[in-house]
Amino acid sequence: MPLPAGSCLGPYEIVSPLGAGGMGEVYRARDPRLGREVAIKVLPADLSRDPERLARFEQEARSASGLSHPNIITIYEIGQIDSVSYISMELVEGRTLREMLASGPLTARRFLPIASQVSDGLAKAHAAGIVHRDLKPENVMVTKDGFVKILDFGLAKLAAPRSAESSQLPTAPGTEPGVVLGTVGYMSPEQAAGLAADFRSDQFSLGSILYEMATGRRAFQKSTTVETLAAIVREEPKPIAALAPELPAPIAWIIDRCLAKEPDDRYASTRDLARELATVRDHLSEMSRPEGKTLADLAGPRRTRRWQLPFLAGAVVALAAVGGFLALRRPKPAEPTSIRYLTYSGHDRAPSVSPDGRTIAFSSDRDGRPRIWLKQLAGGGEAALTTGPDALPRFSPDGSMLLFARLDAAHPSLYRAGIVGGEARKLVEDAAEGDWSPDGKQIVVLRWKAEGGLIDSTLGIASADGGEAREVVRVPGHQLIHPRWSPDGETIVTTEIGAGGAKKSLFLIDVAGKKFRSVPTQVAGLVSAPAWSGNGEDLVYMQSESVVANVTSSTGRVTRQNLRASRAETLFWSPTNSDVLDILGSDRLVFDGRSQRQNLQEIPLVGSNVVAASAHWLTQGSSTDRQPAYTPDGDWIVFSSTRSGNLDLWEMATKTGAIRRLTDDEAEDWDPAFTRDGKNLIWSSNRSGAFEIWIAASDGSGARQLTREHQDAENPTATADSSWIVFNQGTGPGVGIWKIHPDGTGALRLVSGNSVLPEVSPDGQYVSYRTNLRTDLTAVRVARVSDGSPAPFETHLQVGSGFSANSVGRSRWMPDGRHLVFVGQDEKGNYGLYVQDFVPGQDSSKSRRRLVGFEAGASTESFGISPDGSRITVAAWEQVFSLMVADRVPGVSPPERKTR
Repeated sequence: MPLPAGSCLGPYEIVSPLGAGGMGEVYRARDPRLGREVAIKVLPADLSRDPERLARFEQEARSASGLSHPNIITIYEIGQIDSVSYISMELVEGRTLREMLASGPLTARRFLPIASQVSDGLAKAHAAGIVHRDLKPENVMVTKDGFVKILDFGLAKLAAPRSAESSQLPTAPGTEPGVVLGTVGYMSPEQAAGLAADFRSDQFSLGSILYEMATGRRAFQKSTTVETLAAIVREEPKPIAALAPELPAPIAWIIDRCLAKEPDDRYASTRDLARELATVRDHLSEMSRPEGKTLADLAGPRRTRRWQLPFLAGAVVALAAVGGFLALRRPKPAEPTSIRYLTYSGHDRAPSVSPDGRTIAFSSDRDGRPRIWLKQLAGGGEAALTTGPDALPRFSPDGSMLLFARLDAAHPSLYRAGIVGGEARKLVEDAAEGDWSPDGKQIVVLRWKAEGGLIDSTLGIASADGGEAREVVRVPGHQLIHPRWSPDGETIVTTEIGAGGAKKSLFLIDVAGKKFRSVPTQVAGLVSAPAWSGNGEDLVYMQSESVVANVTSSTGRVTRQNLRASRAETLFWSPTNSDVLDILGSDRLVFDGRSQRQNLQEIPLVGSNVVAASAHWLTQGSSTDRQPAYTPDGDWIVFSSTRSGNLDLWEMATKTGAIRRLTDDEAEDWDPAFTRDGKNLIWSSNRSGAFEIWIAASDGSGARQLTREHQDAENPTATADSSWIVFNQGTGPGVGIWKIHPDGTGALRLVSGNSVLPEVSPDGQYVSYRTNLRTDLTAVRVARVSDGSPAPFETHLQVGSGFSANSVGRSRWMPDGRHLVFVGQDEKGNYGLYVQDFVPGQDSSKSRRRLVGFEAGASTESFGISPDGSRITVAAWEQVFSLMVADRVPGVSPPERKTR
């Protein structure tokens, strides 16, 4: 009997019916104990007496309640009142996917966010050994804000999680042969045949849903149930290319793989499926086809067997590699530029091409020690050349030697080694990087020096046999990198490590005139090492689209810049950004592509000890989720994320996993924090063209700019009484730590020099921050918020030689104000958190101890501590580096070296 409005079911007050299905009736209800509305699923009394139906109903609750993921509905309670069984769950306002599809197929931009979120939720369930078994559009709810929730685990069966030792895939136990569970039209072939089904069955069901989303029609729909089941087992759906010719090819190919008849031809891991969908989502804007071509033209013969898109950059790179199916955006070439992998270890960077174009030297820590490797292009062989720790190789003009940087006794020096082997020889001490003159008789020497927190760069010239370098030019306040000597020997070009919001430049040094000038680039993104092309009038480099690409994933544009005409041209777009690029030959480039993701993990704390066994992931996807900060009540975590395809601020409930987006501006929003009263959200954004501090209500509404003309204002933090916002300015004459009132008045600099990452103590008296003492040494210091005077605390952190960039010295206070927690490196170069006592007037360096992290391959990059000190959330950073080759790049050729 239906429950009337106003009636009660246990503690719940029924408000109205929401719907009904095979597993029961659903009502909107109110829980007066917590003052919230919930959804109640009720199994009618007559069905409660059916043991099998009741068992399946209870299985739904157990399956779903054990999962904590923003894309899976949250189960609050399971109960039974007067023989009526019910489940209390999260109330989701929105439309089912079935209702959305009533108006026809979805565009790629609407399709991908939904598909990505469903696959993320499934990946979480499958990792826990849970198979849904009844995926269909009715069981996917989309909220008004675009969030997706997977509903109804009523047919789920617990499967044993796959063990690391076993090569057998898990199957769902307890299904008798011949018993068909699921909804006709969305079943997998194995379900339709009454066979055992594992997580790959859900992939097929998801493929059927994605097919319908893309084409507006079901993949398998016949006039009778029997005919539909037979079609699922034996027939292929009509090609997507014929029904949706404008759909980007990567989407169609992912759907085809999900719909493979044989489970082995689908994805070996649903996490891989989720990553590929997320990659296509994040790079949709770069996807185009040759002019006049449709998906039908590009599709070719239908494939139903196994194929694998690489993890790094997913569909974009792989499709380009298999014949130029996917054109990367650039000015209408005769043939599209294609990109393919050259190395696969995930640890390879900084390529340098030999003069004959047959060998590539590169840096790699694939075996745990950074050193120089050689790759022969003809045979594909790879071998280590040096003992390490070494980086940034450069071939000599005759191809017989390599110049590289070695971290020797914590200070880099320049070495050289013959490519046929032998012991490396030190050339110049205290040098970060170098390059050969075109005649091979000299080397340029790049040095850094920290002065008052700022880094100055000096370029000098030494003989190729070593010795002290004579200074050519000093560039104050800029940390230059990647010097490259021009083919005519007259000019050296470098780029710089700049602050996040500052527009990047190329620096041209006149060797004879001992002077330099800067050449602004097209956008503000990070710039790779430039390469001289042809006769030396052109420079080729890659620039990231995101200005914060050093900590978030970003696409990149490859640019050819003519120095004589001051003209820049975009040659093609890359799905990744790059640090070092070199010319491999005519119309060919090699570069190091970086793919990365960060996920948030919450770990319980007892005092200053972690309870690792109880740690759990708050996010597990392919986006970059970082900079977690707790709300003052500890119930929510705000963080920056690229999950929308843009860098925005999001908020997650720590108990339920509910997630909501706080900012949606097309600019980049990051560095989130709250004022201590919880009324205001503060963050850094480049909405005005440069990064400034912004403030809004705690839900993100009413945003307004707080600082003005502070040139890269970032990392806001509030005092205990919310009367001051403390932040750092990264560039310009006012570089340092500042404070300002929330109404934008009273701006005052507290600490001068390159001091960043401020964090105000719980009592509002102190601010901790990081400053660079040397390029290899960072200090965490403390100043008084009242006047900026130094407080008696300083701890030094060594910056190691590992490949993964990180914010060594980022700090947070424990709630008692007596301990500081900060990011550092251990003796192996792994990043984690240290904790140290803070006792004004005392040296507490001996109290420093490890807290959490220090895992190889998963750096602790940023973190937040709950207001009561019972939990810590860390952003675990995974970075993958691979060498990649771009073919058919117009107008690019090796430099024509001119000896003097």
